[in-house]
Amino acid sequence: MGAEVHDYVSVSEKLKSLGVSLQNGLAILPGNLATATSIDELRQQVESDTVRTLLRANKIHYVEIFGEDDQPPYLQQYSFEWFGPTLFVSAGLLAQDPNVLSVTLGVITNYLYDLFKGNKEGKASLDVIFQQADGSCKQIRYSGPADGLSEIAEIVKSLGD
Repeated sequence: MGAEVHDYVSVSEKLKSLGVSLQNGLAILPGNLATATSIDELRQQVESDTVRTLLRANKIHYVEIFGEDDQPPYLQQYSFEWFGPTLFVSAGLLAQDPNVLSVTLGVITNYLYDLFKGNKEGKASLDVIFQQADGSCKQIRYSGPADGLSEIAEIVKSLGD
């Protein structure tokens, strides 16, 4: 399938409507943020915790949107596909650190290579929400081989130009 780009709701406005504030930086979002009508409806992929651990272990700074006791419930999916969390990255963050998304995707790709034990048939799904300088957002939805995740960084770079 590869990557698809779609318009997405304004993340900052949506979170504000749910009573949550968003700081500038790399963040992990609930996967159903765009459709949730209340904070109780929010769900995150179970792999969100794995990605948080990978970010901390590799000293990649990210911001927590929810407190430790306020995390949305997890959504577990079973298959030979890795369902990653929804990552949020802003144009402002990329202006400060242009490599943060590429490095993050590289860390996830390395993890998936180990998880799939080098099996090329392992599939990964990951959404990245890119907030452009004007505040509008784009969703890059990737589904395919783990080594194709780097494609997302190139798409985000082209959206920011």
